[in-house]
Amino acid sequence: MLVRRTLLALAVVVACAIGIPSPPASADTDLLLGKTYTASVAASASYPDSGGELTDGAHAAALLADPAWQGRNGATSYQFTADLGTASSITSHTATFFKYTGAGVYLPTQVAFQDSLDGATWSTACTVSAQTAPDVSAKAYACTPGTPRTARFVRMIVTSTPATWSFVDDWAAMGTSSCGTSPRFAGSFLQPDLGDTWNTGQWATELGYLNRACITDLALQWTADSKTKTTVYPSGLTGYTQSTTTDVVSRALTAADNAGIKVYLGLQVNNDWWQKYASDSAWLNAEATTANALADDLWSKYGTHPSLAGWYLSFEVDNWNFTTQASWDAMAGFYSTVANHLHPKPIVVSPFFNTAGGLTSAQWQSMWTSILTTSPIDVIALQDGVGAGHAVTSQLSTWFTATKNAITAARPATQLWADTETFNLDFKPMGVKDFVADMQAVQSSVSRYWSFAYDHYQSPMQVDPAYDQTYRDYLTSGVVESTPPATPTGLTATAINPLTVNLSWTGPSDAVGYRLTRNGTLVKTLYGTATTFTDSGLDPSTAYTYSIAAFDAAGNVSGSSGTASATTPAAPNNPINLASAKPYTSSMPADASYPDTGTAELTNGTYGTTSYGDAAWQGRNTASPYSFTVDLGTTKLIKELSSDWLQVKGVYIFLPSSITYALSTNGTSFTTAGTVTAPAVGSTDQSHKYRLLGLNTSARYIKITATPASSAWSFTDEIEARTDTP
Repeated sequence: MLVRRTLLALAVVVACAIGIPSPPASADTDLLLGKTYTASVAASASYPDSGGELTDGAHAAALLADPAWQGRNGATSYQFTADLGTASSITSHTATFFKYTGAGVYLPTQVAFQDSLDGATWSTACTVSAQTAPDVSAKAYACTPGTPRTARFVRMIVTSTPATWSFVDDWAAMGTSSCGTSPRFAGSFLQPDLGDTWNTGQWATELGYLNRACITDLALQWTADSKTKTTVYPSGLTGYTQSTTTDVVSRALTAADNAGIKVYLGLQVNNDWWQKYASDSAWLNAEATTANALADDLWSKYGTHPSLAGWYLSFEVDNWNFTTQASWDAMAGFYSTVANHLHPKPIVVSPFFNTAGGLTSAQWQSMWTSILTTSPIDVIALQDGVGAGHAVTSQLSTWFTATKNAITAARPATQLWADTETFNLDFKPMGVKDFVADMQAVQSSVSRYWSFAYDHYQSPMQVDPAYDQTYRDYLTSGVVESTPPATPTGLTATAINPLTVNLSWTGPSDAVGYRLTRNGTLVKTLYGTATTFTDSGLDPSTAYTYSIAAFDAAGNVSGSSGTASATTPAAPNNPINLASAKPYTSSMPADASYPDTGTAELTNGTYGTTSYGDAAWQGRNTASPYSFTVDLGTTKLIKELSSDWLQVKGVYIFLPSSITYALSTNGTSFTTAGTVTAPAVGSTDQSHKYRLLGLNTSARYIKITATPASSAWSFTDEIEARTDTP
């Protein structure tokens, strides 16, 4: 699961100087017009290629002396290869040849047109066999693929009669480029642990997908962890070891070289950043030194790769933890130390804001004005925070405008890009229309868009291909599909025990997921095409009414299905809580801000409210499983187990993905009694019991293992072990 933890205008002259790409312009009808190309066989010195004449749009006359022709003598096969610059939809190919048999100039016996997304894997679009024409005339070799082809690279292979001249002039690939659509993504972040799972073929495929989606930048989010002393490549840094099974940096750059994609290498991450920020100057200075040494090591190993375009600093500044002038000055010094070392390659940073508190947008503007006055940052790729729940679309313009104002006042050479989040709070793909709306909201302030992250949340290698297809349809048409899926039908609900109802329905073919409503409240977003669901963690003796709606990759939602109802049966009566006031241990201490008071609050019978500030709750911020073990004192017959957990999504307190209960008579050997998965609940602040019924096991010790939903907070309170007899 991808979690955003490390959570993402220069003048033209400056942009060229430091290598920051400018947004591409819309393509003309002839996609090859003005494009450069290479030839496998050089033209004859007598009839040379005078420089780009094959794609200049000027057609040679049917005269041997016309300098627009280029000629080759005795080349039985030769080819031209061109890069269109962006993935485009190609509808036809044409090339013009000259026939003058009196001078030994003959038409080709065959011309084949090929294309490729990545410049490495090629396929034939169409082929033209030998053509006839009057002597001393020009002849077009034209063909149309059966369906339009999406490609970035094109190739023309000419087969000629041996020992003859072959003259060629204009070459055209007709079609449309979707890359003129605005706004659109120009880049994507990629976390290296995902790239480590790909072989070289999968890297080529993934970058082909990016090319097809008009994405030309790839930001590898980090290359080292300075806290754990690990790297994602075979480093020369003293004390560092490689944590990945592959050289992720080499594979990324090699694939990008072939695909014509620019790579920005992220430097180090360090989990201590989230506690220290700019408060520890010695630590921050040491990290600046590490960043420079890391960049030097990377450059020494990979600097010859043409795709290495710049650097990314992953330490994310926010509006909550940088509220003083001293913290601004510290970050300005950090940025200056690193940026001055990394130039002339540009440096990108990706701060974020959270509208729930911290600095206001006006104070944020003052902060960045102060930092940029002395810091030569080339690009601020500002996170929009919508996916993380830090902001809503209507708030974006204010914050991006404030950042742009700071740039204008302090360092106009800095570019402002948007780091648009393409995930939601479930860490699943956001609907295309929603992130397009987020891009549109800041369009007046930014010059480029990166995504967090197309590779993880829109790529066909990771999610339903409908997300990628819907986005590319937007690139082609300029609008996001707005037709909702058909309404699901045939919904049924069947209670199977006191805590569980089974649901099934029939859904439309274009659905990528469903929204489940229970008793009028949206309680679950289901991702995928499955048309069944087990609703667990319910209350006994309770009536439930359900409805279901489908959604597509654009984010369009169907009408609501008819309702289906079910009533859960009564639960067994187990009135005695064997765990009351019993001692327990924990495998992981609670956070000091939300401690376990007296190592007693989990069994003291006092339940926390829905406020995370309630002292009855204890909290842990981790993605790793942890456990509690309760000692009942003597072996008892246990018939029911439960534990209480809190959800406050606004501050990233999530219900655990699962709770596993295990029992033991000796405290050493435990037997799993059962696992309770996260319930379907609404988004409101609430507590929920993870309850296990139907037990009939004697034990003295109870182990409760919590598996967090993500790298975030989980809060727990009461643990109960119930029975019906003393």
